[in-house]
Amino acid sequence: MVLLNELRLSGLLRSLTPRRVGNIVKTSTSFFISALLNKPVVWGAPPVLTIEPTNQCNLHCPLCITGSGEMERTSGRMSLETFQKIIEHMGKDIFFMLIYHQGEPYINKNFFKFVEIAKHNNIYVTTSTNGHYFTDQNITKTLDCGLDSMIISLDGTTQESYEKYRVGGQLERVLDGTARLIAEKKRRKMRTPNVVFQFLVMKHNEKEIPEVKKIVDQLGVDRLLIKNIEVRSLSEAQEWLPTKNKFRRYDFDGKKYVVKGIDKKSCTRPWLSTLINWDGTFVPCCFDKNAEHPMGDVHKLSDLNDMWLGNSMTDFRTQLLQNRQSIDICRNCNQGLGSFLPSRLWRRRKETNKSNPDLIQIS
Repeated sequence: MVLLNELRLSGLLRSLTPRRVGNIVKTSTSFFISALLNKPVVWGAPPVLTIEPTNQCNLHCPLCITGSGEMERTSGRMSLETFQKIIEHMGKDIFFMLIYHQGEPYINKNFFKFVEIAKHNNIYVTTSTNGHYFTDQNITKTLDCGLDSMIISLDGTTQESYEKYRVGGQLERVLDGTARLIAEKKRRKMRTPNVVFQFLVMKHNEKEIPEVKKIVDQLGVDRLLIKNIEVRSLSEAQEWLPTKNKFRRYDFDGKKYVVKGIDKKSCTRPWLSTLINWDGTFVPCCFDKNAEHPMGDVHKLSDLNDMWLGNSMTDFRTQLLQNRQSIDICRNCNQGLGSFLPSRLWRRRKETNKSNPDLIQIS
């Protein structure tokens, strides 16, 4: 079994149809042409889609805008009608769907139906959960709905360590629920969903990685993902960033922090994917947590191109290509690719950015 993070390669390949393969070729090609020309060229429709089933959560994680109470959007849960409308507009071209964003997916009672509908349309589906809702009934529904893979957050190996970040959480509840899920999956002789633990490395838990690896082996979890954390202020960096540089997404000297790879010029996401919040609002990607860059509303579309080729999305792509660091949600992101321009011009670009430290430094 070949895994890409939590994703099962064979499952992804099975979700590809001739139309979807052609769409991926078109969207990818248009991205590379856009990067070369430094102006947006867009072909096809997004092959990857993130759905937010809800922006509500049962925990209070301090670095999460939902958990910390910094969510500025109205809270709610996606309706079945909204999801069906999304599938009507995009289902034929999407091959990969992530059903999670700023909240706990299992809180939405329609979550399992969302997965069923997506699987009926031969779309690979993954989710991410804090693992507190694995009742016997939900375990049965999780296995029955056809979910391909799932991430379960496990950021500590003792209750004290775990609840320092997962405030309000119960480690034993997560471990017990995961064990019962895997046991039932084995009893049924099912290959899916792939069950993956995600461990966010922070100052207080970075020494627990060997122990969490033991837990993975003991429970029979398919894989462990070691992830770095996102911070948004110097005080958060000082409190939460791990001491070992290899576990940080930032260069940090104690007084300022800079995103590693901040000089990446291009980002594929506005060409290959989009995100729809629980209320049907389109945003460019998962870094737009408070929907500060709304691109459209699925309820108001007559055709997907109303959004995908609309003025708001075109302006966003143009700004990203010409000055990525002028976009607020891009400044704390290390995703993307380097320049497609000749190296002489790229060096000049980097020197220009260095002359304005506000564009590359967060403090």
